[in-house]
Formats: sequence, C-alpha cells, structure tokens
Amino acid sequence: MIRKISTVLICLTVIFMGTSFPTVKLATAAEQVTINVDLLNVRSGPGLTYSIVAKVKQGQTYNVTEKKNDWVKIKLSSSSYGWVAGWLVSTKTVTPTASTPSVTANSSTVTSNATGLRFRSGPGTSFSIIGVFDKGKTATYLEKSGEWVKISYSGKQGWVSSQYVTLKTTSTQSTSNSSTSSTGTAKATVTATSLNVRSTGSTSGKVIGSLKKNETVTIVKEQGKWAEVQKTGLKGWAHLDYLKKSSTSSSTSTSTSTEVPKETTTQVTGTITATSLNIRDSGSLSGKVIGSVSKGSKVTILEEKNDWYKISFGSNKVGWAAGWYISKSSTTATPTKPESTSSTNQQVKIIYNGTNIRSGASTSHSIVKRANTGDTFEIVGTSGDWYKINIGSSHTAYIAGWVVETNGVQTPVTKPGSEQYVKNKTIVIDPGHGGQDGGAVGTRGTLEKNLTLTTAKLLYDKLKSAGANVFLTRSNDTYISLNSRVSTSHYRNAEAFLSLHYDSTTDRSASGTTTYYYNALKDAPLASKINTEMVKQTKLRDRGIKFGNFHVMRENRVPAVLLELGFVSNPTEELTVNTSSYQERASQGIYNGLAQYFK
Repeated sequence: MIRKISTVLICLTVIFMGTSFPTVKLATAAEQVTINVDLLNVRSGPGLTYSIVAKVKQGQTYNVTEKKNDWVKIKLSSSSYGWVAGWLVSTKTVTPTASTPSVTANSSTVTSNATGLRFRSGPGTSFSIIGVFDKGKTATYLEKSGEWVKISYSGKQGWVSSQYVTLKTTSTQSTSNSSTSSTGTAKATVTATSLNVRSTGSTSGKVIGSLKKNETVTIVKEQGKWAEVQKTGLKGWAHLDYLKKSSTSSSTSTSTSTEVPKETTTQVTGTITATSLNIRDSGSLSGKVIGSVSKGSKVTILEEKNDWYKISFGSNKVGWAAGWYISKSSTTATPTKPESTSSTNQQVKIIYNGTNIRSGASTSHSIVKRANTGDTFEIVGTSGDWYKINIGSSHTAYIAGWVVETNGVQTPVTKPGSEQYVKNKTIVIDPGHGGQDGGAVGTRGTLEKNLTLTTAKLLYDKLKSAGANVFLTRSNDTYISLNSRVSTSHYRNAEAFLSLHYDSTTDRSASGTTTYYYNALKDAPLASKINTEMVKQTKLRDRGIKFGNFHVMRENRVPAVLLELGFVSNPTEELTVNTSSYQERASQGIYNGLAQYFK
C-alpha cells in the first residue's frame, strides 16, 4: 500500500513539474515538392478524373499538406489547395532552423595525369573525341558520372576518364562582406545546350530546373564561379562558365572594367591569299560557283558564318568565300583588343601515334605519311570530313577531321558517333523498386533498388549527353507504383521505355542477364537490340530474350522492355554487379542497344 502511494506521489510531482516550466517547441520537419515538368495540372482531387483547378510551372516549389496513393496535395496560396501527380514532382524534407547557415561555395578543378588524354562529347568511349586534355593541364570540374568526369576546358564542355585525372576541391565560406561576390541585375545568355539550375552555388546543390541554349536570364548576384539567376518561375544558381553576360553587374567592386570598347568600324576588308578563290552563292563547298577572285585582291567582308565570309567583290558583286583563304583586316576609330589568331593560322594537332595522312579525302586514298602525337600541320582547306593540310615542301595532303584536334577553327569536323541515332529521341528509364520496396536482397545484403538507381543514372547521363530527351521514373529512393511508372511513359510520349532490375533465385549458381518483352511486334525488336549490345559489354552469361507478363510492359503503349542485369543471389555475380566498372559497362551496353534500335 505504501509503495502504491509513493508511486502516485511521484507521478503527481512529475506532472506538476511539467506544468511549472514553459514548453520548448521543437522545429518540425515539413515536406515540399518541386515541379519537374514544364506545365503540370493541379486537380481538385487525387486522380486524373478530377477537374483541373490550376497549372504550375517547372521549378516552382510548394508545401505538402497531404498524400494519397501516388498523389500529393499542395498549398497554392493562403486559402487555395490542389492535387498533383506524385511521379511528376520531386519531394524533399525541410526542417526550420533558428538561423540560416552561411553558404559554402565549392570550386573544384581537375588536373590531367596522362599524356594525350582523350576529351569526349559524352561519358563513354562510344562518344566522339572533341580534343585532348594534356598532362598537367587544369580544367573546371562540372560533374561526375560513374567512371567519367565532366569538365570545362579550352572553352568546351566534355568528359574524361576519372582514372587519369586528379580532382581538387576548394571550399570558400561566404560572408556578407565577401569580396568574391557581387550583386546586380546583369543580363546573361545561356551558352550550354542544357544548363542545370541548382538550389545552391555548388555541384552538390539540388537541381531545381534547367535552362536551354540562348535563353536570357537575370544575374542577381555572383559568388565565385557561380551566379544566382532569375527567370520567370525559376530562381537558383548556375555555373558562370555557361553564361555569357550582356552587361556588367552593379558590383561595388573598384576593379577596372573589363568591358571591351565598342568598335566604330566603318569597313572590314580582307586580302585573298589563294591563287584563285571561288566565290559561291552560299557559305559552303556545296554552294554554286558564281565567280572568282585572284590572289592579292582586296574584298569587303559583309558577314561571317562558320568560317565562311560573305564578301563584296568586283563591280558590287556579292557572294560567299572560304574564310581560310582571306586575310582579314579592320579599320576602326577607337582602340580595340588585339585580334585573335586569324583564320589563316588554322592548324591540326595529332592526338594518336601513327595517324595516317593520305593523298585524298577518303580512306581509299594512299597513305603519304604517318604522324605522331603532338605533330601540327597548317590547314589550307576542307573537303567533307577531311582537312587539307600543308605537309611541307609545297606539298599538301589530307587527314581525317575526327582524329585530330584543331586550333583556330570555329566549327571543327566531328565524325558523328552513335549519339546521332538517339538525339532528340524521348526515352523513359525506370529504376525498379524504391522506398519501402527494396526488391531482391543479395547474399551480402545488396539491395536491388540501389543498384537499379545507380545504373539508371549512368544511362541517363549518356543519353542526355547524346541529346536525347530522357526521363527517370524516380531519381531517388522513393516508392513509385507500377501505374505511375507507365503513366510517366505515356505522359512523356516516350519512344522507348526501359525498366531496370537485378535478378534473384533460390539457386545460388544461377547467373547472367535476361531481356524481357511482352508484345512481339511492339517490344521484341527493342529487346533484341539491347540484349545483343548488353551481352557484349557486360560479358555475363546470355540468358536471351524472353516473353514476360509484367505490368510496366503489358500496360505500356510504347516499345517497352524489362532488363535483368545479373543475379544478386549469386555471391560471385553480386560482387561483380556492385563494381563501378560493371555499372559502366552495363549502362554503355544499354545505350549502345538503344542507338542500334533507333538506327
């Protein structure tokens, strides 16, 4: 009895104490969504049958008030709410804090450790070589995709193998009086094909939207190599390497302006350097010859386009001539910066030992010389995909434009690779499982959902670099229903749908890759091409293409396949598929298969 009374007294004391002091209210986490599509319908209820009450734009962020199945209820204003499809938005958790931490800007550089390191247009050996990242040279780091690193070097964006470079990151803590940041409302034009806009001034910042080439934005402020940009419905950070400013910002910096004085050129003239130069009706070698001018003649340059000059010659005649046979000069009334290298100083630089130099512009012509890495030759003309070069002693020959690096050439020759076949194609990649659905579990604990997302992101990067319109059904560890995955395919008007998986069975000796299709006419051609290329790259046992009654294919109106990329239930194969080299090969194989299919 005494023990019971004591217990009651203790409880009363605790209650009394709890009401005697103010309650500390902890900050609670809230969810927000960011719109991932250009224009998204907001509906009155959680389903496609409900009426549309509003439309929201890509990059806009809203607070989440409720979730139901695959739908999310968002707060549009103080008194307005609506539902959006969960598979078309990105969700994040926001925890309120007492103070906002200062922003840390990461400035990363990449240094080449290899002689003649190939600089490619995309993250893979199938992409064309756009130059050489010489040993000891430094470039700006942009992002990483598996075993490849994207860099900005010599005015170009491209990819190099990560095993031949060293990455160095320098973090700079920003403060209110930082000398490295400037504010203003300068206008800038996007120079990249597609420029990511991030939540912070760093490559680790979340992508909240994107800008297309030639779009104009307002630069709010600058911080290191990043700029906070603003455009209708979108505000975030973008890398300055891909923004061309059209006016200077209103920075309080006292440094000398670097704006180039406007030219008051009244006439741009040129002198013909060729013995006899053809004048054509258009700016290309396929243009009709409408006249000719002799060496030493003076002409007036009216326009420049892709190394061709529109000129005035003779008695007020106008036509196009190859710019590399014209030595340009200008008459100006104000000082200008020294001219850059003229078109007559165009050169090729050899990037492979034993490169063939031929007597004509094709591989069927005889080899007249072999050149080694680092050799340079003056360009005297072009013929299709070949450069005509000066090899000394007044002799000329031809070299393939896609096996050399160029200097002074505005539009270098490139040999179209497999990217030409997937360019502008709309492809949906579906990383299997996610969230509470972990998928198969390997003998060492590998979760299928993690492997599928890794492979999907590598494949996404390759397709994006090739110019494809590519979309992921999920980009993080979230659960997406089968219906939503198919809905994404239909919403995007996909031309191919790929669901990525890793296999498991009670037989621990089972191994290999399998490609499934549902409809023999619609899906099997895609399955066949991908399976062939995937087996070539992964080197795993080929289990072939098979019929599979899977929802994501059965309910899909577009060509769709389901790929099983190896057995995590096989201890040896589980170790293999977890390696970065296998992930690279698997994603490359799928990419190659898509290229073959669209070809």
